[in-house]
Amino acid sequence: MSHRLSVHRRKFLHVLAVAPLLGALPVALAQSAKQAEGVLSNIDKATFIAEGTGKPALYIFFDPNCPFCHALYKKLRAFVGKTDVQFRWIPLGMLTPSSLPKAAAILQASDPLQAFYKNEDDYDFAANGQPGGGIEPAQTLAPKVRAELDANLALYNSQKLFGVPVVVWRKADGRADMLIGVPSDAQLQIMLKEVR
Repeated sequence: MSHRLSVHRRKFLHVLAVAPLLGALPVALAQSAKQAEGVLSNIDKATFIAEGTGKPALYIFFDPNCPFCHALYKKLRAFVGKTDVQFRWIPLGMLTPSSLPKAAAILQASDPLQAFYKNEDDYDFAANGQPGGGIEPAQTLAPKVRAELDANLALYNSQKLFGVPVVVWRKADGRADMLIGVPSDAQLQIMLKEVR
């Protein structure tokens, strides 16, 4: 009897502990939607690497050295060219000292998409032994590329985003949505279905 009472008591205490968080959930979702709308209303200020074809787009803020961004890159391989969704990768240079020069190396390349693939396909296999993206950091940053990366970071910071990857998209009903981190397979399917 006392064991059963103890189990019920633990469940009750758990509900009490979680209840305030559940109350805050609509506020958090509203804030997330507001941030997503802020990003999308200024997305023309971003420089991105387009992957795939199609008008619907998922915008993905990433850092060349981010392991979670790399995990998302691997997860999206199955969908590139097989859906009408375009993945628009927005480089940031913020996690490590080599992040900015690697982001610059991608954008300064004659073919930024191939440079992006080099960074991700050779992840953790850089010739200089640095962990992270496999592209060699740029020795110099072209002023235009520096301005583009600064604008990407300014857009990211303007909405008080945190962490990478951050995926932002416009839904078919016109509302903006956002996900921070690597989506589950189920979340990814939902995103691909609802993006407009």
